[in-house]
Amino acid sequence: MRPDDPAEVPQEPVAPQPAVAEQPAETLPRRRSHLVVVVTRGLDASEAGDSGAVLRARYWNPHERRWSENDYDAVESLRRRHTEEEGWELLQEQRLDAPLAVELIFKAYRVDFTRPSREQILRDIGMTPDDVSQLLEDVDRRQEDE
Repeated sequence: MRPDDPAEVPQEPVAPQPAVAEQPAETLPRRRSHLVVVVTRGLDASEAGDSGAVLRARYWNPHERRWSENDYDAVESLRRRHTEEEGWELLQEQRLDAPLAVELIFKAYRVDFTRPSREQILRDIGMTPDDVSQLLEDVDRRQEDE
């Protein structure tokens, strides 16, 4: 036998390779996106009451099949609620010709409209958003007193 014969050269043991992760047989259905146009308008003093809100936002809720209206103290609060809390993606924002009138276009998913709202969750436990605000103010006041 020749020394340069590959059969004579001792081979290193072959380490087993990790198995390729199996792909799931069923893939999850694509989440259907939905464009949501939110339009705001300024509130009169009589409409705002003592809530401190200065604008009202309105958009069509496809799950409830009705208009949803909420009051906010600033456009930034509205934007933060929908992007950070609801998980919507802001696509476009433009000022309109009236004071505090803005049009915001968000990309949301149909599933976002089937979850209970914050107000509904609070109602289920016997509270309102005003109750939560009062509770948070009490906690802040106690912390300041300490």
